[in-house]
Amino acid sequence: MESSRYIQISDQILLEYVYTDQGDPAEFDTLAYPIELMEDGHNNSMYLFNTEAVASTMGNYRDISAASVDSKNAQYAFLNTDVGVPYNDYDPKLTDSVNLLQTFTPNVDAVYDRVRIHFIAGMNFEGKYDGIIFQIQATRRDGVLINMASIDYLKSDTPMFNPDPLLLADKLYATYIEFRVPSLYYMLNTFDKTDPNGLAYRFTSGQGFIGTSPITIMAKGIYQTLNENGYSIYNVQDLNIAKINARDIYDNLYAEVIESSGGDYFELTGKVLGSTLSNFIATLNSQGNGDYMIFHQIVLSEQIGLTFRKTSEQMFTQTQDFDLPILYRPIINHSATAVSFAINYNMRLYNKADNTQIIKQARYVSYDPKKYGRRLMKLNLGTVPTIAKVYNELGDDSGNQIVVGGSVANNANLADKITENLVVKPYFNTTFRDRINVKASMSTVKVENITDV
Repeated sequence: MESSRYIQISDQILLEYVYTDQGDPAEFDTLAYPIELMEDGHNNSMYLFNTEAVASTMGNYRDISAASVDSKNAQYAFLNTDVGVPYNDYDPKLTDSVNLLQTFTPNVDAVYDRVRIHFIAGMNFEGKYDGIIFQIQATRRDGVLINMASIDYLKSDTPMFNPDPLLLADKLYATYIEFRVPSLYYMLNTFDKTDPNGLAYRFTSGQGFIGTSPITIMAKGIYQTLNENGYSIYNVQDLNIAKINARDIYDNLYAEVIESSGGDYFELTGKVLGSTLSNFIATLNSQGNGDYMIFHQIVLSEQIGLTFRKTSEQMFTQTQDFDLPILYRPIINHSATAVSFAINYNMRLYNKADNTQIIKQARYVSYDPKKYGRRLMKLNLGTVPTIAKVYNELGDDSGNQIVVGGSVANNANLADKITENLVVKPYFNTTFRDRINVKASMSTVKVENITDV
């Protein structure tokens, strides 16, 4: 499954790097999702874009990117394609538009990671920047940084609204932008210096990446925008730089939400493939500079119509017994009208020694909101439950109780004769009646004739 690494770019910006699922990686065919490569002679680097035709899926294209136009990376040019002559066709040190598109024979299935940049509600670019350039880079064997993305995000741009805002460290991140970048881990593993048809070969001009190259994340603030011959040229300064591993070293750790088999509630916990969470944390602590605890954040949303509305949020802290799940029973406020409800679970593994954190997420959607409404279903047994007593006693059916002529003694022979020829037909009553309404009576029976059969 996918896993995320978070980097705090500034007080208002949080970058989430999402590693692809190594068991089922996100692959995109180079024919359906074309790739453009642009060489930059100003600093001998390279830029990768997807074409604008697949912008809705990939998000990384030339029209929203910027490239360095000096050797010190202090000045960038906006690669706007909506002008008459794009900047890369104007600057001779950049690859022109005709030669950008790469043709792979045969087509290549390129593996991609995702980058999501979260903005705090009401972000104002810290009041002094016209925009920010976000760069995702890897190091070529000659030490040059290669740009897997160089996104130019301006004040005038409109981010996506997050229907499930991210709450982290008491900050609410309500909007974001997202784009895909080639997975460095897969490019390292698939590079073949004898195969010019490989993506890593093309991207590094046949040199390949340094085997231990981390992913470099860089943010540059645009503090001045110049207009040169109709092109936007940015003077920039570094906001932040961070390095992360090419693959998630915590990819065997994941969060899980399941409906409990022991009752009407949910179990939320962290899981580790091939081990237990307690053993995993013990191993981290034994490596030195580790003092880990877990924050369990639970956000409940109810689907009213087509919209999910957040109705509750809870936080639990766990400092021991890490294998014991958090038991959680939601209360659905709109159980009569809600179509479904979602439990968004964030498990934060927090190191108190150095304030670093590992975040894993899980989500559970249920289409049975009535089961978890405000009131539990009750069975009406009446105001005073009673226990019914049932009587079903069969009477004497031998015929000896029949009296002829008012005297059993005088008619003994006759009674025996009657009994001898009496046909007994049992009748089963399936309806029970209250015994206080049963009445018994006696009457004289006069037998006129008795004949032998």
